[in-house]
Order: sequence, then C-alpha cells, then structure tokens
Amino acid sequence: MDHSTDNRGFRDALGQFATGVTIITTVDDTGAWIGLTANSFNSASMDPPLVLWSLSKGSTHLEVFMETKHFAVNILAADQTELSARFSSVVKDRFVDLNCQQGVGGVPLLPGCAARFQCKNSYCYQGGDHLIFVGEVLDFDRSDRPPLVYHQGGYAVTLPHEKGDADRRNAGGYVDDFLLPLLARAFRYFSWPFYKELEEADISPQDWRILATLSDRALNEKELSRTIPMNMESLGPLLSRLELGGLVQRNASEDGSTLMRITSEGITKIIELLAAAKAREADVLLEFSQEEQLALKQLLRQFISSLEKSWSP
Repeated sequence: MDHSTDNRGFRDALGQFATGVTIITTVDDTGAWIGLTANSFNSASMDPPLVLWSLSKGSTHLEVFMETKHFAVNILAADQTELSARFSSVVKDRFVDLNCQQGVGGVPLLPGCAARFQCKNSYCYQGGDHLIFVGEVLDFDRSDRPPLVYHQGGYAVTLPHEKGDADRRNAGGYVDDFLLPLLARAFRYFSWPFYKELEEADISPQDWRILATLSDRALNEKELSRTIPMNMESLGPLLSRLELGGLVQRNASEDGSTLMRITSEGITKIIELLAAAKAREADVLLEFSQEEQLALKQLLRQFISSLEKSWSP
C-alpha cells in the first residue's frame, strides 16, 4: 500500500492517540504577545528538563518562534475549550480580557491552566512539514485541575479506570449491566433526600423541574418540554397552574413567540431549594475527583443529546 496517498487514513490513525492541549506563548521583538494552540507537545528529557513541540512551516508565527529566546507551554484544563478555540482562530487580540502573568523573558502565562512550563528556546530541528522546538524548562507550576484532552478530532476529559475489587468487576446481570436500572437506581438514591425537602416545601417534583429549569433561562413551551422532558399534554396544565399561582408568566419574545419565565415570586419560592440541590450534589460527588465529575457530566450530556434525537414531546 502507498501510505503517502492515504493522508486521511494516516490522520485518523494518529487521532487514536489522545493528547493534551497546550497554548504556546511568547513575546516578539516589539513586545507583542504571541500565542497559538498546539497538541504536539511532549517531554524530551528529565535531566536536564527538556520539552518539545512542533509548529507547521506554514504558520504565520514561525519566524517569531524561530527568533524568540523564551516561550511558555500552557497546558489547558478541562474547562478551557474556549481558550483552545480562541488561540487557533483568526482573532484580532487573542489575549483580550485574560489576566496573564509575565514569566521569564516577558512571556505571557495564561491563568487557570493545569500546568505551565517556562522555557529557554534551546534547539530547533527540521521535521518534515514542521519545525520541532526543544525548550529547556527554567520554571514550572501545576494545579490539581484536570487536563483538556484531544481525541479523534474532538475535545474530551480523562476518566480514571475503576479501582474496584474482583467481585465488583465481575458483577453482571440485569441490575449491574443494563443502563436503565443503573440510571433508575442512581436517580432514586440521589433524589430521595432532596425530594423530602420538596415535600416539606409543598412543591411537587414536576413543579420543581419546571421552576428550576426556568430559573436558568426563559424557554417556550416546546423547548421546556424537551429540556425537562415532559410531553406537551402534561406540561400545559402544570404551567397554567403555576401561572395562576404567580410563579411563572408568559412574555412575548422579539421574534413574536411566547416565552415562559419564572417570576420573582417563583425565585423566592425555590431559592433555598436551589441551594439545597447544589449542596446535595456536592455531598454525593464528594468522593469523586473534579476530573471524574467533569467526565460524568460530559458523558451524561452526550447521552441525553443522543436520546433527544428520537424523542417526540
């Protein structure tokens, strides 16, 4: 097979290797900050501490990085996808509104990263259609924030392998291997203490789902039915009752559609419950790392998105 003619297949094969996402930053000879997104980063040596990354020969910033004496490698955290997109797009000022520190040689250090390496630009090598830059690490810092991961052309977060015992790994059957009972059990265990608080506040679970959803943003009835989810026949009478009680109201939007909004009375009714719901979440997730929490929520969002395609309100 002539692999030189199968560039797409080569890219797809490389995409099976999950990488972190970095933003390489430096300062040019005019003092302007330069930064770009790169996932071609790796460790080169522990002693002396060396790291490397590569830049396309077609990059408009190639000359700057060839001439600069220092650069920084900013390893992005899982919630920094916006920064990754910003520094890989054509924008006038990539550093606008960023509270950057200045590192060695005046290079900008991005805030909120999983780790940052300040480097002396030590070596530059030819690497096909890229140049490979090797930096001697002069200083570094890290946080406990989980890293952003890039895999198969999209962003992801890491999820550690389960460290259960043999019995747990070998568990099977309907209860342990089928998604529906797993989700149902998780929901019941998670919601039971909070639903007791709803009962004491004289708010039904259905009313709570509507009010809590509208506390975040106004929605039309169809959008609300998909978000909760609840069919339109059941949702209509509930909204009418909440509207009669002064907890929600209908407003016309700019496009002429009718939006459901929570009223100030509705917010007052559920504000303590919103805090209690967040506290319940924090208690349940206490034994999970931030990395695992992000991964769980991301997987659930993806799962919900796939189910919405076949759901009809």
